[in-house]
Amino acid sequence: MVVRSISYFRTHFQLASTMATPRGWVSANKAEEMLGIDKKTLFKYRDDGTLKLGPHYAAFPGMTWSRDSYLWNVAAVKRQLRKQVVAA
Repeated sequence: MVVRSISYFRTHFQLASTMATPRGWVSANKAEEMLGIDKKTLFKYRDDGTLKLGPHYAAFPGMTWSRDSYLWNVAAVKRQLRKQVVAA
């Protein structure tokens, strides 16, 4: 388990305000549209460890209430999925 400091999250998630969507992070519905994959596949990658909590998806206080409402960093997910293809 990776433990991150508060300053890491402030720097990397760049919150515009306490209730605004963090810049670069989108809902699962928007992520599936941007990535061209369905939500079932996105969640499979989350559950099998291909995508990691923190760099690829995250929960934000006051914005996410369950695993299904995590927000997704599409740019980081794309990089990870490209690495998976190259490694295969």
